[in-house]
This record gives sequence, structure tokens and C-alpha cells, in this order.
Amino acid sequence: MSITVRRMHTQDAEDVLRIDEKITGTPNEAQWESRIIDQMTRNPLGCLVAEAEGKVVGFIFGEIRGWEFAIPKSGWIEIVGVDPEYHGKGVARVLIEKLHVYFRNHNVERVMTMVNWNDPGLVSFFRAVGFERSEFIILEKGSESA
Repeated sequence: MSITVRRMHTQDAEDVLRIDEKITGTPNEAQWESRIIDQMTRNPLGCLVAEAEGKVVGFIFGEIRGWEFAIPKSGWIEIVGVDPEYHGKGVARVLIEKLHVYFRNHNVERVMTMVNWNDPGLVSFFRAVGFERSEFIILEKGSESA
């Protein structure tokens, strides 16, 4: 199977939402499409889709950030999604590799992402493509206990 990766276009938003809904099993909120369009507008080189067999089968959103939490300029993988029918076929790996090209072209030496430790499949995948546990942790507080 041949996988090609290209920049995301506005008309791809519907495919991205379809894939995300297949992954999560829940319908997307109404504002998601506008958030996708906003991300493409702000950072067009960090929004990619993978195509196979003539259709969009995966997507990735990444951006370059720095200074937050005293982290030097870093590439961030915000979200990556692959149609479940194409899991295990190298789609996410190819998307991440292409996003890394964008990061390297902008002198980014560190790439980060966040995953839920209770999702061992996702943790294992990111470890398999070279990610390691960071020194940072996420703290949270419920809004009702303000």
C-alpha cells in the first residue's frame, strides 16, 4: 500500500472529523471544524494528511512552540489520528516523519507530545517511534473546586 502525505486543505476537515469519530466512537462537537480551519490558517505547514487508495486515512497537527514552562523552542505533536481500518500499516509513522522534516527545517531539536498513561497502545506506539518519558508532568484541578 502506498501512503502519500500532503499539506491539509480546508476541504479535508470533514475527513479529519470522520476519522476522529471512528477512533473515539463519539460525535465531534460543532466547534471542532472551525478549530481545524484555525489551526490550518495559523500553521499550514504543521497540518498534514495521509492518503492511501485515493482517500484521506490519517492526519496530524503539529506546531512549534517555546518559552512555556521554561521549555526551549520545541516541536509539538498536538494530535495524530489514523482511520482504524489502516492501523498497523505505517500511516502514523509516515505522518510523524513528515512533520519532523518541518521541525528540522525550522531548527527544532526536540519534539514533544502528550499521551494518556492509561492508553498503553498509544504509549507503546510513541516509544516505538523514539519518544521517551519527559521530565514534565501534568497537574489538573476540577473546575468545580475553584
